Amino acid sequence: MNKIKFIAEVGVNHLGFENKAEIYCKSLASSHVDAVTFQIREKAFYDQSESWKSQLSDKCYINCKEILNKYNKDFGIALGDIQTAKICSNLRPDFWKVLSWGIKDISLIEFLIETGKPVYISTGISGMEEITSISKKYKKNISFIHTQLSSEIEDVNLLAIKTMRENTGCDISFGLHCSNFDVLNLAIVYNPKALFFYVKEDLDFEYPDNAWAIPISNIDDIILNIDCLIRSLGDGKKDPFIAKTLNDEDKPSILEE
Repeated sequence: MNKIKFIAEVGVNHLGFENKAEIYCKSLASSHVDAVTFQIREKAFYDQSESWKSQLSDKCYINCKEILNKYNKDFGIALGDIQTAKICSNLRPDFWKVLSWGIKDISLIEFLIETGKPVYISTGISGMEEITSISKKYKKNISFIHTQLSSEIEDVNLLAIKTMRENTGCDISFGLHCSNFDVLNLAIVYNPKALFFYVKEDLDFEYPDNAWAIPISNIDDIILNIDCLIRSLGDGKKDPFIAKTLNDEDKPSILEE
């Protein structure tokens, strides 16, 4: 089984404050995550009707990237339109995430591929026909993220990871939008390329991505537990049981049956 990447998504949970964005990065840089994403939306989104609808400066994003790269963590940008991508290209992210509606923007996908950086495409609003069509054009240059834009556990549909991989031949990641974080443990059975999950500070606050965001203080425990559970998957072979060296009194009773 390939090593699963753990990708923490700040999204806009920095609430529009640059100091908070950097605090997130400093905290996550010392955690077990492999990468961090920030969501940068189209210009019209930033109408300042909410604090988190205030745009961060390029300098802030560059500082965040430097903080993360210093600790060998990747810095990613999540976006959904070609205009924003062109503006953000000067930030030189280590990878891109295409937001769910961006899968319909072929010019966006082609532009991101041309940067030479990994491109993850979210499929939260897409059916298999659309996903398969995109994979036929760009199979060698992209991977997909299976996610459902619902916090209800009945809507998670983890089996779609396997179906998408079989139909596209692409790597498939999983993006958590469910309020039950144990879904991440179950997702590893389907060998996702990466696990994407939103994060938030340990504050009693209603974040833009709140119900499915993991408190930063819980992240390492969750990742270490997943790493442990991955070891239980094995290689899929069914070999005869061979007891390890044990004292007679320590041997399992099954050996005596």
